[in-house]
Amino acid sequence: MLHAPNNPRPLPPPLLPLPLSCRPLPRRPPRRHPPLTSRAMPPRKRPAPPLEEPSPASKLPHEPNPSEEPTKSAPDSATPAISAAVLAKLPNMERQVYTLIFGAGSKGMWMLDVRKQLSISPNVATKVARTLVSHGLVKEVSDVRHRSRKIFMATDFQPSDEITGGTWYHDGRLDTDAVSAARRRCQAQVEKLGAATAQMIHNGILRDEPRAGYTIDKIRDILKTMVLDKVLEEVKSTGEGEFAAVRSGTMCYRLAGAAQGGMMEGIPCGVCPRIDECSPDGVISPNTCAYYKKWLQMDF
Repeated sequence: MLHAPNNPRPLPPPLLPLPLSCRPLPRRPPRRHPPLTSRAMPPRKRPAPPLEEPSPASKLPHEPNPSEEPTKSAPDSATPAISAAVLAKLPNMERQVYTLIFGAGSKGMWMLDVRKQLSISPNVATKVARTLVSHGLVKEVSDVRHRSRKIFMATDFQPSDEITGGTWYHDGRLDTDAVSAARRRCQAQVEKLGAATAQMIHNGILRDEPRAGYTIDKIRDILKTMVLDKVLEEVKSTGEGEFAAVRSGTMCYRLAGAAQGGMMEGIPCGVCPRIDECSPDGVISPNTCAYYKKWLQMDF
């Protein structure tokens, strides 16, 4: 027979209902999305970038740049075109002569060439030329190369340097004073530098006399005449001695007839362009150099 324990286990307290705040929320049914269609979604619009603040320099008043101004002389620099209205008023022969002379442009045309191309007599050519000159359509210019020739040119053109001789000619005659002054300036630069290129001479003249206004082409013309007159000589730089300021192998100018740079410049080796390849045992050597033997007077 079972007996009840002396100390029975106490019963748990009864369960109390949970407060509303602790109760689990009821489950919601899943949300159903509408079925996808093949219609493409519109692209998403990106926000516009923020406006940039103007720089302090852009707030300054704009100064007009001369190089940005529209060139108004463009029509003047363009090649003139022959006028159809003028041609319509000219007789047949005058029209042919005028068209031929106009086509020669700034070089003009010798009347003998006009006669040969149109097969006209000298009397007819002279009469037509006088008529065109009287109408102001053609002018007679002087050619510094051929003073006895009559060169006719349309009044729409200006004679080229080939006809007038360029800056060194005035009214068809050589301006000897301007040429002499330029020659003196070039010679002074060569004496100062010892040996110099045309660009070095030009830069020196502009530095000493900014108002001279010589272009590099004018300086080259003067240097050519000085070489022909044997005032200067055109040589190739060795990069040493008096040529130290000129890159090796560059053509330059120096005074002619004077000893330049000591004894080394008097022998052929001083100006030889192959001196870097010359050696006693090489293909190029003093033993095989014809110029060196002539300088030593061994071939006479």
